Amino acid sequence: MRIIYRQSGIDRRLSPRCGPWARTSERPFAHGLARVLIGLALPAIIALPAAAEKNKTTQKPVDSSWYAQIFARSDTGVNVTHMWSLKSKFRAETVARGHKVVTIVRGDTYYVYDDLTMSGIAIRRAPAAMAADSRNPRPFGNEAQILIEEGGEKIREETIVGQRADVYQITDGDGRRMVWVTQDDRRLPIRVEVFGRKSGSTRYKEYVDWVVGLPLTDAFFEPAPGVQLERFEFDEYIAKTIERDPVVAIPILYGELLHGRTPH
Repeated sequence: MRIIYRQSGIDRRLSPRCGPWARTSERPFAHGLARVLIGLALPAIIALPAAAEKNKTTQKPVDSSWYAQIFARSDTGVNVTHMWSLKSKFRAETVARGHKVVTIVRGDTYYVYDDLTMSGIAIRRAPAAMAADSRNPRPFGNEAQILIEEGGEKIREETIVGQRADVYQITDGDGRRMVWVTQDDRRLPIRVEVFGRKSGSTRYKEYVDWVVGLPLTDAFFEPAPGVQLERFEFDEYIAKTIERDPVVAIPILYGELLHGRTPH
């Protein structure tokens, strides 16, 4: 596992996309996706410089922007997801069955679209989801904090991918969740395992690469120019979902960012 610290202006691979996004009444695509897995994150460990000269301010870690590459596997297959965040703004890209599904969350709107067909939906977020933006350090990678708040307990310590970690576990009526979390002050997950009692299957998710302090801009968290988006109020989207309307068949992979966290 690599952990990299980048300063502004170094990494030019992440050139921002900008431009207006179109509204349309065209119905978006419908295609299959792997079962939704919980997101997680691993802290970037930043080596701070030595103490600065007298009368100079010591450089502090830049924690406002994050990138992670995540491998997820379950009975339905394996997929790779790239995630970025800038404060409360969030972007994720997952390729499934040849389609790149892009999720962008910023302010009061949750966007999800297929980068291949250039169509998708934009949904107004629930108040509970927006309220959580100010409470969480970033939009993803909060599994350890949530598990502990719900009563999870430390069961052991292990070395994982060359790093010492605390292992937390919680068991309830739905099954069992385990989180391997770093022992630094950020206390962020390295690995998550979720066993579903009803399905009898286990899902896994691991982070293999982390970068902190990328020179991300607000424009990077905008849908690509030319994407055709159907816009919904939150209640309208829920109603169409209950009706199984194909107009909302595109998968919502990060439901907690749309409707807020659902207690286990």
